Amino acid sequence: MHKSITHFWAALLSIFIMSASNAQYTEVINSNRPSQSMGAFSVGKNVYQWEQGISFRQGAFDSFYNASYSGFGTRIQLRAGILKEQLEVLGTVDYQLDELTFENALGKITSNRKGIRDLSAGVKYLVYDPFRNTKKYKPNLYSYHANTRIRWRDLIPAVSVYAGAQFATGGIYPYQESFYTLFNFNYQPIIEPAVSGTAMLILQQHLKPGLVLVHNVGMRYITADIQQKKLIGTLTYSTRDKWSVFGEYQYDDSPLYSDVTLGAGIAYLLTDDLQLDLAVQHNIKTTPKLLMAGVGISYRIDKHNIWVGQPQDLKEVKQSRIDRKNAFKEGKAARKAEKRTNKGLRKLDKKQKRIERKLNKMR
Repeated sequence: MHKSITHFWAALLSIFIMSASNAQYTEVINSNRPSQSMGAFSVGKNVYQWEQGISFRQGAFDSFYNASYSGFGTRIQLRAGILKEQLEVLGTVDYQLDELTFENALGKITSNRKGIRDLSAGVKYLVYDPFRNTKKYKPNLYSYHANTRIRWRDLIPAVSVYAGAQFATGGIYPYQESFYTLFNFNYQPIIEPAVSGTAMLILQQHLKPGLVLVHNVGMRYITADIQQKKLIGTLTYSTRDKWSVFGEYQYDDSPLYSDVTLGAGIAYLLTDDLQLDLAVQHNIKTTPKLLMAGVGISYRIDKHNIWVGQPQDLKEVKQSRIDRKNAFKEGKAARKAEKRTNKGLRKLDKKQKRIERKLNKMR
């Protein structure tokens, strides 16, 4: 297991080292909501974003002490683009308030719970952006079919890597397990470490205008005794009148829980910096049976200005870099020439002063 973990981190590191691209800033808000996946692109340098959802949550585990819970939760994610255009830092907090009921030899027992279910933070880095060469993606002015069909180059995904940490949240929902109380009856107590690692590979494909496919492949709690493998696929279609719809599948696999969850929802772009959304999720199995439905909001403070007045095309960007290097070299040469000239003038000045002193002595 430790070898596989080492290989996984080594693969992510190699992808990070080979990166040589820039993120693509969007004029409208780029939100992860209401899906559970993360997009490949960062919010953009000097952009600060807040995403929050409030949801009704319900679970039933009939074959396990006839247990069930219901309540509400809120999930907050803070995102910020810093230092480089393709770098983003983000933190997530998920808080849940519910009532758990189950039956044992003493009869029906009810427990009111509240606490943080998920607490994590990390960094995301865009290592490859296929859209930097803008000429390949310019619209064809002579063919509507050419602009709407899926091209082979559209299958090339933008690639990002995410690395972060999961933090223990007080033992109420260890490993985000909502039926933790019942596990203690038949199994050893579940103890989540104070800090554990998380890593994710993010792929984002723009299949055609408005149609985006995102995949997240990774692992959570890497350094803990109980590890969770995760795969999320999200297909989103955005219309021109500010609406977007999505469908999603999520596969989780760990010693505590293994299931597929299906989700769907809609979002509306109220302004360039404000989005509202509505989503529902339901898993496939009945051991346990889970349901979550809620609404959300995403808002950003946009201080992005790094590209103002600068070229976007890849060739123009490269030419701009060459021009800056040539200008620096020319400036350096001019400074050297000026230094040599000043040095020569100082020598002439010294010679003239010596001649003047000799003439003064002869008088």
